[in-house]
Amino acid sequence: MTFRGRVKSGNSNVERPAAAARLEAEAEGSLIGRSILHPRFRRRLLWILLGGILLTAFVLRLLYVQLHLHEFELSGDALNYQLMSWQWVEDGIYGYALKRRSGVPNAYVTPGYPALLAAVYALVRDPYRQITVVRLIQVMLGTATVALGFLTVRRLLNRTSVALLAAFFMAVYPPYVQSTAQVLTEVLALFTMVLYFWLQAKGLEENNWRWNSAAGLAFAAQVLVRPVLLPLAPLPFLCVLVARGWGSRHQVAKAALWTGSAAFVLMLPWWARNVFALHMFVLTSTGSANPFLGGTYPYLRDMFSDFSAGGYKSEDQGWFALRRLRVGLSREPLLYLRWYTVGKLRFTFEEPWLYQALPQRGGLAQVAMVGHQIVSWLGLAGLLLGTLRRRVLGFTLLYLTLFTALYLAFIPTTRYAYQLMFFLLVGAAWLICSLVDTIGSAVSGSRLLRSAGR
Repeated sequence: MTFRGRVKSGNSNVERPAAAARLEAEAEGSLIGRSILHPRFRRRLLWILLGGILLTAFVLRLLYVQLHLHEFELSGDALNYQLMSWQWVEDGIYGYALKRRSGVPNAYVTPGYPALLAAVYALVRDPYRQITVVRLIQVMLGTATVALGFLTVRRLLNRTSVALLAAFFMAVYPPYVQSTAQVLTEVLALFTMVLYFWLQAKGLEENNWRWNSAAGLAFAAQVLVRPVLLPLAPLPFLCVLVARGWGSRHQVAKAALWTGSAAFVLMLPWWARNVFALHMFVLTSTGSANPFLGGTYPYLRDMFSDFSAGGYKSEDQGWFALRRLRVGLSREPLLYLRWYTVGKLRFTFEEPWLYQALPQRGGLAQVAMVGHQIVSWLGLAGLLLGTLRRRVLGFTLLYLTLFTALYLAFIPTTRYAYQLMFFLLVGAAWLICSLVDTIGSAVSGSRLLRSAGR
């Protein structure tokens, strides 16, 4: 996180953010800063580069949607979301079921993404145009996420070069492009997550209740789309407390209060609905038991076979999963420990989501596979090395670790890596820019030595 400090300007002391001073100092020391000294040119170049990245993101996503413009057949979760959203609009019943309308209300999934679909379906009656409109909205959300990624990284790291490279990676990373054509939660989940990070960083830096409240609304929106982030709610405040010291506890507590209050306001209608419609309190959703149970089968062998053979019902999945986990750890501890660590990590990160859908002509799928693996390892190395140099990168690594650990409790899928890749892309961007700066400094130093020798 950044701090405010006093920086000398000429013969007077001028109050301004220390982050801005560091940013200017870095710009002066960078290749751009040395070649284009006037701030106006630096700003113009920044906007040109950022505009080009955003245009690239928009065009790639739009072209991919155009390629799949006439593919309207949905399956899996996409079909389930479509059916439940139709039911919500036409019958007023909010309920999720597999390959059919539920007919009765439930809280199997959170309402964030279904609300987006229902809003589109209520305005657009043609079922084919509905899917097209949803995809076009996701093109815009995906592009906006790239801009938010730039703003977030620049605010946290105070390095425009890293922010630009991270935004470029987000613009061209294949799953981020391909996801815009899927009627699934991923695009909206990534948008709300990065929006929350940016607002939270800005609110904590400026100690402003408006930004903290906006961060709370963004956090609740993220939870209503993907609830996994909920247990990590205290983490940003703990990180700031560590960075600033115990003396900042009152400011941090005030920021947490504003953020939590705003999140409570947005979550309240969902909680109230569940109490009145289902006569029970549901914090997020009731559908987590199924992926939790699926995750208890090492390497996905014989999934649900014992559950089906026992004649159990859907509501039995939670306790049955806990029993399987307890028995498995007691009888085959090494197998289960390996599965819940290395095994699930490989399933999640080894391949990029949706890469199989890329055309084989020209080797696009292979390029996506290799690129994904390179940027993943670079990102991990960048976060590990960056922890030694920048505290905020240590916090980023902590976020990635805890976020990943939460996903490891469930059935592994490459879809879970979709949000997690944001942290790795940032780490890769920081590592590459740091290497470029190091090489540039070494080259400049050798030139100075040669000049001195003459």
